[in-house]
Amino acid sequence: QGFKKMASKYCKSASGKRSTLWRPIAVVAPILAITGLLSALRPPKLLASSSSSSSSSSSSSSSSSSPKSQTNSAGVALLTLGANNLVHPLNTAERSLVQTPAIRVGPSILAGDLTNIAAETRRILRAGADYVHLDVFDGHWIPGAFSFGPMVVKALRAHEPKAFLDVHLCVTRPERYLEEIAYAGATRVTLHIEAMADPRAAAERAHGLGLQVGMALAPSTAASARIIRLAALFDVVLVMTVSPGFGGQTFLPEVLPKVSEIRAAYPKKSLEVDGGVNPSTAAMAAAAGANEAVAGSFVLRAPGAGAAIRELRQILQEGAKKRNT
Repeated sequence: QGFKKMASKYCKSASGKRSTLWRPIAVVAPILAITGLLSALRPPKLLASSSSSSSSSSSSSSSSSSPKSQTNSAGVALLTLGANNLVHPLNTAERSLVQTPAIRVGPSILAGDLTNIAAETRRILRAGADYVHLDVFDGHWIPGAFSFGPMVVKALRAHEPKAFLDVHLCVTRPERYLEEIAYAGATRVTLHIEAMADPRAAAERAHGLGLQVGMALAPSTAASARIIRLAALFDVVLVMTVSPGFGGQTFLPEVLPKVSEIRAAYPKKSLEVDGGVNPSTAAMAAAAGANEAVAGSFVLRAPGAGAAIRELRQILQEGAKKRNT
């Protein structure tokens, strides 16, 4: 009735007589009011990351205790968890309600023809690669291991504007290079937990730059309670299945329990394995919980890169199905 009086007051003709415009307004207004009330009473939804995507929160030293959502500069939805909130494994009924993270295969360009990186990148993308894995070594964090840097990433971005470029920084203090990597056009940057000074700050900075960000674990790094907590900050956890630095190493099955522990804590998070990946080792990694695989020689030196990528993807998909049944 109050709105009806107000509408009557303001909906008058120039002659001062009440206009008939107030009638439809008076009818619609209660409907809008009820709709707004229902919206206010509806429980808020937490934003979850897409395959990509994502999370951001804190190390064990400081954090908030309750989840909240935010969006980075690239529009990626982030779920923020308090650092002291350990994510507990779900039971079978709960797990059936959780969306399975995307199955993805990313060939490592270092295993290709380095005299023509652009052509190799184009070849694997046309063959069906989900992303291109770019290992950046500085020769310091892993003595003797050198590769390329942001300038090559930038050049590849110019050649492949739509490609998902996954930059793996095997360098000392990788957080120092986040701005350069973002400017170069990376889609995702992965930082080693063993090399970061402040994982929380690094993850927040990367997200602020519009990057997806991953946390990499060397084979010797255990999935401790601290690591499980820190995983909440990152969009992907990369479990190295060889020692980082040099190609052609043998897959280390002893690291797979680490994959299983992280998968139990984070059913929706992307878990990536890198090193010695082929059909038999990919099956083991998938059974442990991996949904992403970096493959070098098996894809780039295969007679048909497309067939190799499809085979690995199928194996990861079959592993995901078995885990969810």
